[in-house]
Amino acid sequence: MNINLAFILSFLMSFSASKHEYYLSVTDVDYIEDQNSIQIISRVFVDDFENVLKKRYQKPFVLIEGNEIEETEIYIERYINQKFSVEVDGEIKQLNYLGFKYKDDMVFLFIEINQIKPFSRITIKDEILIDLFKTQKNLIHFTAKNFKQSFILEKDLETKTLYINK
Repeated sequence: MNINLAFILSFLMSFSASKHEYYLSVTDVDYIEDQNSIQIISRVFVDDFENVLKKRYQKPFVLIEGNEIEETEIYIERYINQKFSVEVDGEIKQLNYLGFKYKDDMVFLFIEINQIKPFSRITIKDEILIDLFKTQKNLIHFTAKNFKQSFILEKDLETKTLYINK
């Protein structure tokens, strides 16, 4: 990863969740060829994610371990499927939401895409939190074998296509 990008990321992620001026999510998208899968871990601030779920679904979400409403997993999966997508060689792939966990002031979202054969083109669309925060930045780290690239998606630039040599 670019040194400057790493510095910016660590600086932005160091802000407290209760009062941060920057809106950032970080998502790792890893193609694991020997498992024929794409594994995705997205990290968002708890308070921001709770607010977007409340606004979008008009439910009393509380993202505190043990205090979640019964339908929390259902709505998180629905939101992810509406706001995040992956297209491989022109074919939109089905996301398998695996669950979430809390760590400090972050929510980790776990997603997997199965039956992925080697490919030459991947398109990632990430609109998570963009509907709540106009200045939201979604940092994506993509890896596949020896190919690595990091990029930022944001309002009016929610999609990025990468070309990979097979």
